[in-house]
Amino acid sequence: MPPKRFRCSVAGCMNPHSSLHLLPKSEPLKTRWINFVFKENAPSTLPKFIYVCANHFTDCFVNEGQYKAGFAQKLLLKDGAVPTVRDPATPPEDASTSEQSSQTRDIACQTDEKPLTKSVGTQLSVKTLHAHYRRTGVQSTDNFLDIDSSFSPAAGVTFMSSAHIKRPPKRPRVELEEEDDEKTLMDTSSIVAPEEQDSTFDPAETDTTLTETADMSAQASCPIHKIRKYIVYENCIMELFEVCPVCKQSCSVRSQRIGTFVRVEQLCHNCKYSRKWSSQPVQGSTPAGNLHISAAVYLCGASFYKLEKICTTMNLQLFKYDTFRRHSRLYIEPAIVYKWMHWQNETLHRLSERDRVIVGGDMRADSPVLKGHSVKFGSYTVMDLQTNTVVDIQLVQSNEVGGRYHMEKEGLQRSLALLEARGVTLECIVTDRHPQIQKFLRERNIKQFYDVWRIEKGITRQLENICKLKDCEKLREWLGSIKNHIYWTAASSITGPERVAKWSSILNHVRDIHTHEDPNFPACLHPQKRSRDGNKWLVAGTQAFYKLEKVMTNKRILKDVTKLSPHHQTSPFDSFHSVILRFAPKNVVFPFLGMLCRLYLAALHYNENVGRAQATTSTGRPLFKVNFPKGRKGQCTVKQVKTRPLTFRYLDDLQDLIFEHVFVDPASYMDEVLKIPIPPDLCAEYERPDKEEVIMVSRLNQ
Repeated sequence: MPPKRFRCSVAGCMNPHSSLHLLPKSEPLKTRWINFVFKENAPSTLPKFIYVCANHFTDCFVNEGQYKAGFAQKLLLKDGAVPTVRDPATPPEDASTSEQSSQTRDIACQTDEKPLTKSVGTQLSVKTLHAHYRRTGVQSTDNFLDIDSSFSPAAGVTFMSSAHIKRPPKRPRVELEEEDDEKTLMDTSSIVAPEEQDSTFDPAETDTTLTETADMSAQASCPIHKIRKYIVYENCIMELFEVCPVCKQSCSVRSQRIGTFVRVEQLCHNCKYSRKWSSQPVQGSTPAGNLHISAAVYLCGASFYKLEKICTTMNLQLFKYDTFRRHSRLYIEPAIVYKWMHWQNETLHRLSERDRVIVGGDMRADSPVLKGHSVKFGSYTVMDLQTNTVVDIQLVQSNEVGGRYHMEKEGLQRSLALLEARGVTLECIVTDRHPQIQKFLRERNIKQFYDVWRIEKGITRQLENICKLKDCEKLREWLGSIKNHIYWTAASSITGPERVAKWSSILNHVRDIHTHEDPNFPACLHPQKRSRDGNKWLVAGTQAFYKLEKVMTNKRILKDVTKLSPHHQTSPFDSFHSVILRFAPKNVVFPFLGMLCRLYLAALHYNENVGRAQATTSTGRPLFKVNFPKGRKGQCTVKQVKTRPLTFRYLDDLQDLIFEHVFVDPASYMDEVLKIPIPPDLCAEYERPDKEEVIMVSRLNQ
């Protein structure tokens, strides 16, 4: 805006003005402006600058509404605007152009025509300074004390200023320290419903930023945990409260912080205007943002300590670990248990209606100790192998059963008892070769099969050790064929004797003999070919053949071969166990209930994304990945590349459950948690010594 000492160049114009407009550069417009200013008697020598005030224009401004509301310091002309008002007796700006009228207030009515508006890209929100308006999604309370009776907060108040208001010096701002407990947040009266938009706001004329946030009514009806959130800097918040929106004087500002929540109280000592503003909704005495962060951290399997370190690094305010544990204990863990029980009941009901149910079982040792027998937890998983979905998880603590060796049997017993109680009839179960599991299933008369990979791994390890011996190097050429023979035997056989016959036929095959004495498999199925290399065949009586025969005809091996699984294997368990590592890493110690809830989350995540298809290229070719496993010792394997998980509906369902049900009435959901038997800690069986004595003894030993 030009300096104040310049005045309008129109002949005879003596009106006060605030918006002066320079002569345009366009020659046609410039000529028309000059003819208007000098009444078509332009002097030969024009002044250096020619100004025309806003009183000589009608309906030529793009930001007239915002200028009248006090959010723009200068009126902006439309392209091609020409002054047309010669008589200044009724200026279009009315009293708003006078500096003396800067303190007047225009009381709007409901029949006012909505003026054209345009947003101003400032840090200060357009709606924030309106005394009668509360920004959608922001909780605030406005109190007007000792205000003139002609001023009504309920009416559409418009503040107009003809000059740029210099920001007054700041008053001291008081900050209250964060309380350890959210229960100290007692005043919740500041939560109000959003009101209507201001009459001067025209969404059609707003810029892109305001257009994106124009659906505030939809955000207001949206659940609290689904409202969009932003990171806002403290100085940007405090700028909104430094100046009184009524008298434009500096205010006293006091803030209170509880975790991610901040409340600002503004008080003007001049006109007694006051208001309270909260950065997030408060449910009861709990800020919604604090609970939402706790739920997001827990449900995603993240670490609170890592999040705390990130927030500390960037100086982002966060609550303490005790608050996170309280949220977990009261709201999050009950919701997880309820969600899993509800999903499990539906799954078991579908399984009870099926005639042919094949399940698999496997245990995973969960402990901070990666190796050894000092594990704390054992999680036994039962999976429906026809759909590869987790049906049940049983968490067993080692002191419940007397040690690690007995945890797998206990977990299987609990799972089978649950399936039997829900009316699920099993056709068979695929497990590993744990001796206690074999005996238990044999006594229960449940048909059991063994995973082929586990038997192949044990046999391959023995044969690799044999290949290192003298005169046994020739056997290494047959390792790949023997591995393939194990899988072929399991997949092509129906009965146990047939599997044994096919398994034993490898001893004749490696000697170039392809007819066998066993009637269950009298001859090899491959076409007869004449070998060009006679040295590759093994010879009976040699060291290599003797060692191979000893491994292949071992009594336990022959017994296990009869139970090789012909249809399903336990390889999906490896994928599920890798998912568990995301939610419950082995190097982190969890309490019993925390470990169980993380297992439930891993199962919900795995079941939702188990049916992912194979990824393809842009041309439609399937993608594969070549791996070199450590156990293969240089041999590569090929795996399909799966598509990324597309949905996380279980997260949305859990958040809806937490905020809309559990938080409202946690008692009914806590009942399910209280039914879970939680064993005592491992150290409970030991006598706890006096702490001071232990410290003294440790000092003496140093």
